[in-house]
Amino acid sequence: MNDKTKILGAIVLGAIAGAAIVKLLETEEGKEFVDKAKDKAKSVADDLKEKINKLESELAELLQIEKENDSANQA
Repeated sequence: MNDKTKILGAIVLGAIAGAAIVKLLETEEGKEFVDKAKDKAKSVADDLKEKINKLESELAELLQIEKENDSANQA
């Protein structure tokens, strides 16, 4: 099998897979799957934002403590 045949085969398989996914997503089960995936993604994003905010607060607190310690040591 030469490279052109492999590339053409990959393109055809990709097109078939794409068409199958579109057909699946058009069904009621597919739409429910997409909705659940969106909800899960939003939940994960919200959790990450919360954790990042917590880490930022903790880091600011630690930096403030370090700054106070440096000031005390210089005095």
